[in-house]
Amino acid sequence: MEIRCRKCDCAHNTGSSCRARTVHIHEHTAECDTYAPDCAKHAVTVQKGTLFRAAKSLPPKNTRNVPLACAAHECLFNKRENCIANGICVVDDAALATTGTGCGASCATFIGG
Repeated sequence: MEIRCRKCDCAHNTGSSCRARTVHIHEHTAECDTYAPDCAKHAVTVQKGTLFRAAKSLPPKNTRNVPLACAAHECLFNKRENCIANGICVVDDAALATTGTGCGASCATFIGG
C-alpha cells in the first residue's frame, strides 16, 4: 500500500511518504490520528514558507505493507476496521487546524458511502 503524506511537519513524513509503522484514521472526522507534529520541521516550514512544502509532482511510489486501521465506518474502503484502498493520501486540512477540532491532517482518500 502506498501512503502519501502532504503534512510537511509530521514526524513520520519522509519525502512525502508516511514512515509510521501503523496508521489510524479517526471514525467521525477521517482525520489521521497517527499525525505527530515535529517542532523542528514545523519551524523550518514556517521560516522558509512554501520552500519545503510537498511538490505537486510526487517522488516515485514507495509501497510497503502497513497496517491501516480505519474507524470511519461510512467510508467505502473500510472493511472490518481496515482500509482496503490500494493507497491513501493524507493532506493538510487547514480547516481542521484553525477550528480547533483536530490536528489538520485528514485522509483525502475517504469516500462516504
